[in-house]
Amino acid sequence: MNADQVLQTIKDENISFIDFWFVDIFGELHNVGMPSYAIDKNSFVNGLEKLDASSIVGFKSVNNSDMILMPDPNSFKILPSDYDPSSRKNARIFCDLYDGSTEKESRYNRDSRGIAHKASEKLKEFGLTHTNWGPEIEFFVFDSINVYPSPYAATHSGGGSGYSIESKESPWAKGNVSTAIDLKEGYYPSQPKDTLEGFRKDVCDDLYNYFGIKIEAEHHEVATSGQCEINLVYDEMISMADNVIAVKNLVKVKAKRKNKVATFMPKPIFGDNASAMHTHQSLWNGNSNVMYDQDDDVAQMSQTGRYYVGGILSHASALCAISNPTTNSYKRLVPGFEAPVNVCWGLANRSTAIRVPMYNRNQEKSKRIEYRVPDPTANIYLLEAALLLAGLDGIKNKIDPGDPVEENVYKLSPEKKREYRIGSLPVSLKGALDSLASDSAFLEEIFTKDFLKTYSELKYKEYTAFAQTPTAWEVSMYADA
Repeated sequence: MNADQVLQTIKDENISFIDFWFVDIFGELHNVGMPSYAIDKNSFVNGLEKLDASSIVGFKSVNNSDMILMPDPNSFKILPSDYDPSSRKNARIFCDLYDGSTEKESRYNRDSRGIAHKASEKLKEFGLTHTNWGPEIEFFVFDSINVYPSPYAATHSGGGSGYSIESKESPWAKGNVSTAIDLKEGYYPSQPKDTLEGFRKDVCDDLYNYFGIKIEAEHHEVATSGQCEINLVYDEMISMADNVIAVKNLVKVKAKRKNKVATFMPKPIFGDNASAMHTHQSLWNGNSNVMYDQDDDVAQMSQTGRYYVGGILSHASALCAISNPTTNSYKRLVPGFEAPVNVCWGLANRSTAIRVPMYNRNQEKSKRIEYRVPDPTANIYLLEAALLLAGLDGIKNKIDPGDPVEENVYKLSPEKKREYRIGSLPVSLKGALDSLASDSAFLEEIFTKDFLKTYSELKYKEYTAFAQTPTAWEVSMYADA
């Protein structure tokens, strides 16, 4: 849609308010609403003078905080009624962030959506037109989370702290014989054990009917207590990133309306599987899938595709600072819970960091790679941009990933891993940030040194804050030592 079409739709559909969406550097959604009568053509030409950037973490200082929201008319969508239980009809538009002017060169360098835009422009240098992306978004929906004795104590610990998860599916809840799912036994259960099938389908219906987001599948995941997964049909880079933001927000809004709690925290339950965001990706030149080679006997993967894999694997540790950006992310990246911990690739092999799906041969359209490391706390704009730049770096420098690993990597001995030259992912957020500090050149042209410095400083502070906080588990393990 263009601006004129948006304005006409607002009039025809009797839209009361427009919500202008943008994300901060961590991918958290922010919103400012304006009545429809306050929006005109000038709003799309010169932008909205509505952003005090000093109030957004990681943006600007108070003495230089004026920024402009530039609405992207192509992202206009009417919102489902869950966003406003009244009779009002609302719509949303994603905004790009500009530095005090609407000139192209003034696009704010810490605008995540802008970083993804700039990364996509790099494709032209490699004779490519676009990329397709298809994330698998995993999350939990609990009946409630109880933090005790108080949220303050949970972060300061002086008065003792802990939390409990309530779910009709949990094996520790009372009176739930017909719906109990044990740890690691939640994959594809049927009703009545799957208590969230209707919730997921309601989400998928609204995603398609209101946002135009096509769903490939929805299902219960491996963990107990309401672990869900929604797979999105592939789309181009910016559209898919916008879609992921919409999915995550709608899930939270719908859960709240049903007095439940949705969380994209990777590892909320000790001893059970965690939530990932496996990310499928492919490279295209017009209608030609550049990753596909019919004559390749091993994976029908082109040499360009192999170099792309090599680039991602060579930068995997640094990428973790973006793909797994929280302290809790590294509770997931441990052996024994189906999460990747080893830097290698394989065919139809879910124990590797990169899997090449092998459901059918001779299918150019579906040839892709699946990067299994990311989790849903990642800022999707930064994630897509970073993976693309790492892959393009592999193509540019002809980084060969070696032969695909056919064995279960989880069961390989340390000696075998050294023989296969299989590395390991960082075991902490600090380790990932340290890796990024020593391996960021492939990002700096697009992300800028200023952005990476700000992002890393804030994430180091986050790591330090949580590293200093005793947890209930630590007290139970070591207090009597």
